[in-house]
Amino acid sequence: MASKDRLGRHGEQIATDFLQSGGMRILARNWRCADGEIDIIARDGQALVIVEVKTRSGRSHGTAFEAVTRDKLLRLRSLAGRWLATQPESFGAIRVDVIALERFAGDFAIRHERGVI
Repeated sequence: MASKDRLGRHGEQIATDFLQSGGMRILARNWRCADGEIDIIARDGQALVIVEVKTRSGRSHGTAFEAVTRDKLLRLRSLAGRWLATQPESFGAIRVDVIALERFAGDFAIRHERGVI
């Protein structure tokens, strides 16, 4: 596995632990369909939360948060609908969050933005 892939998987695990420590229930990880992938699907109270995780080891290409484009967020909304169509559960709201992780001197800084779209 490439170091970039290992970094991404490690970041997704940190994000999962972070969300669970905040009281969210993880429903799925790395859910895929023909149109794309959702990193984390969670429940926060009555809300369905679609989470995009970006992990960076530096800022040479911008911040981790900046790497999440509006097109990506809109695609995530569409993917949320595809996932919901397969589920018996209902949700009071749907939200897309971004968790951006940046590694500095071995430690990760976490930025969690709720309801970015």
